[in-house]
Amino acid sequence: MTTRMEGLDQFSIFSQGNQVRMDLLVTNGSRYWVLAKNLEWKELGEVANKYRAQKVNIHNGRPLNLRMHLGAMIAQSLGGWTDRETEEMMKYHAGVRLLCGLEQSQESLDHTSIESFRNQVGSAGFEEINKLVIKVALEKNFTDVELCSSDTTVQESPIEYPTEVGHMKKMAAKLVATARDLGKATAEKMTKLGEASQKIFTTIRLFARGKSQKAVEKKKKLSIKMHSKLRKMAHLMGSAIRDIKGKAKERYQEELKLYEDILGQIRKWLKTGFHPKDKILSLWEKTARAISKGKLSKPTEFGRRWVITNLKNGYTLGKPLDLGADNDLKIAPEALQNFYEMTEELPKVFIYDRGADSPLNHEFLKEAGIEVDAIFCKGQKSLKHMSDPSYESTARQLRASTEASIATLKHPRYKFNKPNAKTSKGCVLKGFSAMLGANLNRLHKDLTGLRIRRA
Repeated sequence: MTTRMEGLDQFSIFSQGNQVRMDLLVTNGSRYWVLAKNLEWKELGEVANKYRAQKVNIHNGRPLNLRMHLGAMIAQSLGGWTDRETEEMMKYHAGVRLLCGLEQSQESLDHTSIESFRNQVGSAGFEEINKLVIKVALEKNFTDVELCSSDTTVQESPIEYPTEVGHMKKMAAKLVATARDLGKATAEKMTKLGEASQKIFTTIRLFARGKSQKAVEKKKKLSIKMHSKLRKMAHLMGSAIRDIKGKAKERYQEELKLYEDILGQIRKWLKTGFHPKDKILSLWEKTARAISKGKLSKPTEFGRRWVITNLKNGYTLGKPLDLGADNDLKIAPEALQNFYEMTEELPKVFIYDRGADSPLNHEFLKEAGIEVDAIFCKGQKSLKHMSDPSYESTARQLRASTEASIATLKHPRYKFNKPNAKTSKGCVLKGFSAMLGANLNRLHKDLTGLRIRRA
């Protein structure tokens, strides 16, 4: 085979200036081309503005190119990119620029504008946009509302393993940083206590390692000593903010209350050896909980529970559950409510694994008028509650595909698990973004006939 050598010895004469202009082809099979053509952009814009108006005055200031921002947000959901990666794609990716409506424009966005718009739309906005995607799939008969297969999963939070010693170390650092704004005398006292706490932490990490009885006893004694230092630091902060007024005082009091709550939980653990039920796992991710999964490889996951509903052909709905919803014995109302909110109809068949086999769920499905109760039974192979046995095979297939849909959401591409977020609201938003991205990719495959759909 012959070889072309141009471009190796000399740089292209057409690329000698400060910028290069190139013509790039976006074919009609590209997911960006397909989605740009088939999404209801006007409806998407109305949803975005509805939620933006709750946070900013959308009729004041510099005009915002809504199509460009929506395109960037959708492209980011499709690819699971960071804000800086999305900024780069908007500048140089022809398909993304087409999705953003920038075929004849040199306009682009920076990462701060991308983040700001996404936060203005919020998790509720993402959920409603996902509803519009489901609506398109329903209108084109890519899915239907006859079957509802649900399950719960854990969205793991991007936090370190929650240890008591680690919490105390971070609290000490934050208290020292806060004290710098509370006066020189307070800062000096807090710094000394912080240094003493850090020395104890270092001793624990270096000389109290392992699970031997001697190491455990030494770690406990040092932890009690470190806890005492933190109590003094918290008391010092409380005294320093006593005479402060206004919003600053409210912020400091809220911060101090969190530290006192965590120290109270640690004190209980030091006395009894047991963790409280609603243990705070992070200084910033306050909604995360330790959720037992019973898996050999990962018995406990730290995060929040979501109910995920799988429609025909893999389209996905879902929402985070309230704190304290640690089992599936009352899950049917949550799953059906989410299904109705997203599709505006109730399913004919409700499918769930045996964790939901409880009188409360069965009675609720009967009262709600669900024709086929396909909740799997504990300790039995057949679905004894199913009124129409002809659905048993379908129920088993859709139950398996629900697990596949959850696995898709948890793929690194969509960033459902351990999302790149620094607030609890940000984690929830990233969960909805992952769901939107997965549904959009499914919609593209159905629109182009790339996916063989099962009957």
